[in-house]
Amino acid sequence: MVQEKRSDTNISKRFVASSAIFLSFIVGLEIVIMISPFAFFFYAAFNPFLLALNQSSMTRWLTAFFLPHMVIPPNEALTVVRILGSVFFVAGMLIFLVCAVQVYAGKLLKRGVAIKGFYNIIRHPQYLGLGLAALGLAIMWPRFLTLTLFAVMLFLYYLLAKDEERRMTNRFGESYISYMNRTGMFFPRFIEKVLIGSPKPQQRLGVGKAILIFAALLVVVVGGGFIL
Repeated sequence: MVQEKRSDTNISKRFVASSAIFLSFIVGLEIVIMISPFAFFFYAAFNPFLLALNQSSMTRWLTAFFLPHMVIPPNEALTVVRILGSVFFVAGMLIFLVCAVQVYAGKLLKRGVAIKGFYNIIRHPQYLGLGLAALGLAIMWPRFLTLTLFAVMLFLYYLLAKDEERRMTNRFGESYISYMNRTGMFFPRFIEKVLIGSPKPQQRLGVGKAILIFAALLVVVVGGGFIL
């Protein structure tokens, strides 16, 4: 019974996280869909959602653009930023796909835990790849709604990463703890030391700390949009 409950919880977590990144990509790809033959069908479903956000002054800002000229950049500086957005998106998707092939090939060939390639540097390169891709989309189609979903997506994938590490530690014990101690979570170990000191990867995540991390992400990501 306990095992079934844990399985249901893991499925729920993955569903919520996948929904967040799916919404982020849909909102970010709005510009692509606008010029496609499917634009009418897309807006038949999506436009009521945007109109609903516009009904209240508390949510109206979500549909605004924090870089209104980014679709057609008016100067060289914004052109470079837009190109960087495309680079982030392509690089992120490539990282995600390469790591996905590595993980599923390892499962099929029963090679055990993936610890080579990108996994030799960081523990969750797939999540990093998806984060880069979502950042690229936020730059290419800079709506506040995209930024908010981006912050939610980052937080959910952080929670999933912590949960995966807990399960891997329970399964593989000291060998996985040793792997965690020599690799970074989302960035190389030496960068994490500069950003947050010497993190203890096996430390449990409390509710209070999780709330602070989520609040910090919202402030940094959405606040960065307002500053821009």
